[in-house]
Amino acid sequence: MRTFLASTLLPGLAAAALLLGGCAPALAPAPSPGVPPSLQPTSLLSIPTVIPTPSVTPAATATSSTDVRSGAGELVFDARFAADEGWVVGSDTGGGASLADGSLVLAVSLPNASRFVLAPTPPQADFLVEASVRASLCSAADEIGILFRVSPGGDHYRFTLDCQGEVRLTRVVGTGAVLLAGPTDAPGAIPGSPADNRLAVLGRGDTFSLLVNDEAVLQVRDPRLTSGQFGFFVRSAGQGQTTAALTAFRLWGLLPAATPTPSG
Repeated sequence: MRTFLASTLLPGLAAAALLLGGCAPALAPAPSPGVPPSLQPTSLLSIPTVIPTPSVTPAATATSSTDVRSGAGELVFDARFAADEGWVVGSDTGGGASLADGSLVLAVSLPNASRFVLAPTPPQADFLVEASVRASLCSAADEIGILFRVSPGGDHYRFTLDCQGEVRLTRVVGTGAVLLAGPTDAPGAIPGSPADNRLAVLGRGDTFSLLVNDEAVLQVRDPRLTSGQFGFFVRSAGQGQTTAALTAFRLWGLLPAATPTPSG
């Protein structure tokens, strides 16, 4: 067991703002144009019970980071973490989000609570997304991660790394959450805080390849959600004080899959 970042949120979670010393007093976040009301920033959120599912068998894959990136096509988004990009930030008594020093910082100050911020990117069906995340303050069960295929109604997948170095893939639909894979140890993860790690997801059709620091940790198939947006997610456990930053975020489309050549 190790210590680090990552795992659980809910539809309609809170994507608000951060409370960093020295920052100007944060205002209540304004509605984000084009984002459905169910995904607008809120101050709190309840966390659905995560139900393990026996129908999906995750398998570690030998796919290397080089292999994964070889399928990447056009670069769709490379974050500058500037206000004019469309990030929705703000703060409240439960924590918040802010843009600071070329990064997006999320803080949760209540126990067993989560919040997220959607990236200002278009929906994608097939993609490669990479996120560099920094755990500034976290305890063993706190989680940091990526949301992907976020639907207008808030359904999504989340790939998370907790502060003891374990990863999970969870599917959230409505008010229910299903653990598709994990918890699984990520050998290449740097546990604890402060610590920097890089999470990556390659999604093609119903198959997801999940990596931590360029090492494959899971390969999972699930057909439920087919397209959507992306986001940055933080969940606090019992301690109720978790702060993490998204320091890099890149999104690519994918090249067409190779067609097998008929033999003979």
